[in-house]
Amino acid sequence: MFKCPVAVLLSSASSSATGCCQSNPYKVLGVEPNTPFDEVKSRFHELAQLYHPDMPNGDAGKFREINAAYRQLRATHREWRSNNMNTQTHHQSEFWGSQGNTADADKEDHYTKQWKNGPHHSTTNARMRGTQQRAFMHEILWLYEGYEMALILGTAVVVLIIAFERYLLVRRVTQEKRSRRIAMEEGLPPSMPLEVDENMMRMYNVPVPSEAIEMDEAIAKEMTYHRRATQRRFEDFREFLFVYDPDGVTSRKVTTVRVAAPYVDEPLIPTRCPVVREFNSEQKGTKYENILKEVVETSSTTPWLSPDAQFAAPLVVQGLAVIPMNSPNTAKWTFIEYKNADNPTDPPMCLVALRNRRFEKLGMCQRVTISGSGQLSAKLLQNREEDLKNGLRGDALVKGSPLPLKDTTTALEHMKL
Repeated sequence: MFKCPVAVLLSSASSSATGCCQSNPYKVLGVEPNTPFDEVKSRFHELAQLYHPDMPNGDAGKFREINAAYRQLRATHREWRSNNMNTQTHHQSEFWGSQGNTADADKEDHYTKQWKNGPHHSTTNARMRGTQQRAFMHEILWLYEGYEMALILGTAVVVLIIAFERYLLVRRVTQEKRSRRIAMEEGLPPSMPLEVDENMMRMYNVPVPSEAIEMDEAIAKEMTYHRRATQRRFEDFREFLFVYDPDGVTSRKVTTVRVAAPYVDEPLIPTRCPVVREFNSEQKGTKYENILKEVVETSSTTPWLSPDAQFAAPLVVQGLAVIPMNSPNTAKWTFIEYKNADNPTDPPMCLVALRNRRFEKLGMCQRVTISGSGQLSAKLLQNREEDLKNGLRGDALVKGSPLPLKDTTTALEHMKL
């Protein structure tokens, strides 16, 4: 005969509801035989928490015994519940079979006959008739709801079809409008109809006046210039010239050189540069943007020795304000120089000098040199010839001077600052 703990261990391993242990599962769990299974389950959880091996007062042997007892009672409860459900199903089948079989009509008991002959039978029939009427009403309501749902779905389909047709119409109109706008910007003629009447033919056979063609070209050029100039800032002077001087972008060259301020003889700057202006990039009201308009006007109206300088100098002045890489706000001095390509041996002439008062002693100097020739400004050259014929003296023309630099090979630490 094995000992009880061994039987409990074998029962736990095989998950069997019965075991060889002689202990009563009700006594092990401390419940009565007629105790509901829910209370048995609660009692099992309490004892399992109390005697679990991981608890301070745990007992592995007692825990296995409690677990085996609970499994036995659980198997018994499940078997009882399964038998009870089978019994109920059997009784129901017998009841409905006796009602549907006319041969067993004489087997009805006394209580069934008494119930049929009693006063409640008529009430039950009335209730059954009411149930049938309610079922008929439910069918009518179901049909109504079905028609209503079909109407809603049909309306939704019609709305979707109309919306899709509207979308196609708007898309077609938008594409035609976009194509017409692109054709107008590129100077293409409007799309001609398939059939052209005589009035249309006569209108297009008449040659367009040259003045109208020039006006259209000027308007298109101005619109392109305005659109590109107001889009964004520029990366360098090459991109800037593509917008502001498209005719001379392939002939002009703009170079930028930066040197330290001690390499420039500052007292000579006013004598070498005809236009000198000052600003302070850190004080409100005295920034470069505040003097930009005045510097542009001065550099464009000054009678420079080279007529093209009247166009090149204000061009660079405007570019300094929209090109962050060449902004005068980061330099102590900014010099605008002009290189005449008609005389390659002449050095660059300083036209405009801009002083940033933000830097007192030290700082950087940038030299922006733009090249040009009289052919790039034929209209200005023609005006200059007319002015000379009308009495403009040659000594009245303004000519900048080269800006000398000190020896840049000398280190700053060896210079007297």
